[in-house]
Amino acid sequence: MRPSYFMGIDNGGSTTKCVIFDQNGTTITTASTRIRMNRPGSGCTERDGEEVWNANCQVIQAALQQSSLHAREIRAVSMCGYGGGMILLGAQGDPVCPFIVSTDSRADGLLTEFRKNGTDDAVYAHTLQRLWAGQPGMLLPWFQRNRPDLLKNAAHVMMIKDFIRYRLTGIIGTERTDASNTNLFSLRTGVFEPEIFRILGIEELYPLVPDRIFSPFQTAGHITEEAAAQTGLYTGTPVAAGLYDVAACTLASGILGNDALSLIVGTWGISGHLTPDLKECEGKSNNMFSFLDGWYFSEESSPTSAGNLDWFLEQAYGRRIPDGENVYEYCNRVVGRMDPEESDLIFLPYLYGSNTPVPAKACFFQMAGHHTADHMLMAVYEGILFSLLQHIRALYGTRLPEAARFSGGASRSPVWCQMAADVLGIPIEVMDCTELGAMGSAICAGIACGTWKDPEDAVRHMCHVAGTYVPDPERTGIYRKKYEQYQRAVRCLDAFYS
Repeated sequence: MRPSYFMGIDNGGSTTKCVIFDQNGTTITTASTRIRMNRPGSGCTERDGEEVWNANCQVIQAALQQSSLHAREIRAVSMCGYGGGMILLGAQGDPVCPFIVSTDSRADGLLTEFRKNGTDDAVYAHTLQRLWAGQPGMLLPWFQRNRPDLLKNAAHVMMIKDFIRYRLTGIIGTERTDASNTNLFSLRTGVFEPEIFRILGIEELYPLVPDRIFSPFQTAGHITEEAAAQTGLYTGTPVAAGLYDVAACTLASGILGNDALSLIVGTWGISGHLTPDLKECEGKSNNMFSFLDGWYFSEESSPTSAGNLDWFLEQAYGRRIPDGENVYEYCNRVVGRMDPEESDLIFLPYLYGSNTPVPAKACFFQMAGHHTADHMLMAVYEGILFSLLQHIRALYGTRLPEAARFSGGASRSPVWCQMAADVLGIPIEVMDCTELGAMGSAICAGIACGTWKDPEDAVRHMCHVAGTYVPDPERTGIYRKKYEQYQRAVRCLDAFYS
């Protein structure tokens, strides 16, 4: 049988990637680039729209060239992207302002107001999703109050992966996993709900949402001649609607039921699981439609993850690393050699937002003269995982699932994987593919073009567990005590921020 090739494009919070896979899930080639993040004001995280599109063209071209495949051998293309953030386009499809990334917190003050006056509760009744600053449900009201001039020029609001698909196909639309992560979309009715816009006080902005809502595996368009000239793709190649990146990673982890926990440590720290029961979602912070018909994805998440490590490396620790060394490999070696008992330093990873009831900021607790930069580095690693454990406790209580599947940038590091197993006290499974967002996108492409009949068929052929990290009982005991210290530190914030 002739091999089939699928392309997955992943627009993450930190990196843009393009990966080509064959029908066995083998990675043929990977290309990636980082896009400059602009911070023009307090809490603002933005990117230039043309830089984003050019970066996508660059990685697509690079992946094709490195693969030595002819563009017409790519049977279909799809994409995923970070949840949240917001893109505003004018009537001609041009950005009316920079793209807002999901770590944006400019709307924190308004979010506090909405929590106090009952707006958050009223929206939750429709969406089963708590408002958070870096999503359209908060950003549109913020723009209405602070930048109404930009809204006057806007004709469309969309998410990052929907913008990339639009530039590839010329068709504006969204799909259900991303739509249900905007806090403008009812999980009960499956539509953008005018009543939600009324509650938020933005009734007049309802026409901005897309008319087309695709299923993830649906062909949402085909590569245009213009896009082919810019990317090297073949004109007429099918483009599947794709997924929100957490959904893509969950699918590529081979999770097709409610018996497995999906963990992601990337720009955001995310834990979640699938459920067919909408009532089970009630009371949880963040619920969305999943890639399975009739199923939902219940998630606890916050930007309390790897962005904190990137900041610490850029601003403080990175200057210690010798020229020519891979920054992350160097840090993993340092932390891998350290004993968790040798430092009681606690870090709250809240540089870009928190998972506390108050809008807390990042800090170190128990800093003393004997602590070193290495102790601070280890505390950052631990703080990111303690925050993730806090999310898991919100989902499951004290009784955790028997195992979890791990994705995101940290899953490529044995040090991170083992530390996650030790902190959580459960086995951590990792897949043989390191780019699960792109893999999930490629699965969408494979189903759209008819290579696979459904997600189960695709997962059986393309998704493979590479190994399992088993917790060390002694270290799990140490981390249990450190997590109690972490929780005490979190509780201290109420007094400070009140």
